[in-house]
Amino acid sequence: MMIYKKFSFWLTIIAIGICLFNLLGFDDKSILLFLASPPFQIMGTHWFVENVTHPANISIAIKYVLTILFWFIIGAALDKYISHLLKKHHAKE
Repeated sequence: MMIYKKFSFWLTIIAIGICLFNLLGFDDKSILLFLASPPFQIMGTHWFVENVTHPANISIAIKYVLTILFWFIIGAALDKYISHLLKKHHAKE
């Protein structure tokens, strides 16, 4: 399968775009980054603040890496699942 037909490619590109959007200052309050990044959302929970650290103590670079890595892993899981479904479908034929 071509790389541009994979979820892992496109979700990673979108995550990189959101991080660049934030880095360039267009999302100065990090609202888009927060909404598009489940790891960033977890960092904002009361549990995380009480048991780990306050999100302000975590570097923005780490937040970017976690966001990109999260969406790559989700995309890879989707690719694997779709591949599995296609193999199952072709086996029935």
